[in-house]
Amino acid sequence: MAYQTDVKPTRAGLLALKNRLRMARKAYKILSMKLDGLILEVTRLAPQVKKEYELLISRYKRTQFLIAAAYMIEGTVGVTVAAYSVEVKPEIDLSQRNVFGVKVPVITGKNVKTDVIQRGYGLLGTTLVIDDLADSYEELLDAIIVYAGNEATLKRLLAEIERISRRVKALEHMVIPTLEETELYISRMRDEIEREDTSRLFHVKRRKEATAEVVEQERKKRTEG
Repeated sequence: MAYQTDVKPTRAGLLALKNRLRMARKAYKILSMKLDGLILEVTRLAPQVKKEYELLISRYKRTQFLIAAAYMIEGTVGVTVAAYSVEVKPEIDLSQRNVFGVKVPVITGKNVKTDVIQRGYGLLGTTLVIDDLADSYEELLDAIIVYAGNEATLKRLLAEIERISRRVKALEHMVIPTLEETELYISRMRDEIEREDTSRLFHVKRRKEATAEVVEQERKKRTEG
């Protein structure tokens, strides 16, 4: 396995390497926990988004049917007048919330559902199909808002899962093994250096002792002579 060659085989270099390895293992643990949490959230949210999409399609088809019926009964002018008579306009609010450290959008609506009086058109001048169409449209708009928020959240979470998965795999299969192999390599190098230093010091000491012994013998000879 490959190891880093830019780490000096010194005590300081080994300590720095161990610190990097400890931080990498800690990051791997934290990211793995975050990834598990995001996967659980997606597992919970995905079926909900699917049901909301199916409800959205169902309400859309019903609204299309009622629009066709309204044009047949009220005519283009009647439907247009009723549409422009609405006094309260729906509003969309955008905000954010935090899911396991990931900011996801929150979409809410105001004035989406209204009562008959707020719709503006006269009750005597229209038929029940206009009321049914207005109810269906409001229900469709409400379904669109709910689905849009959760669908955007699901996409954001899936993108974050993909990003974190790449980092976790890189830490697990590349960064941590490389640091571990480098730590082992540096430790072996330091052990070899220490053995060489010990051997060198031993030989230096022996040479000094031998030299001292020779000097002492020469001194004795001069003294005796």
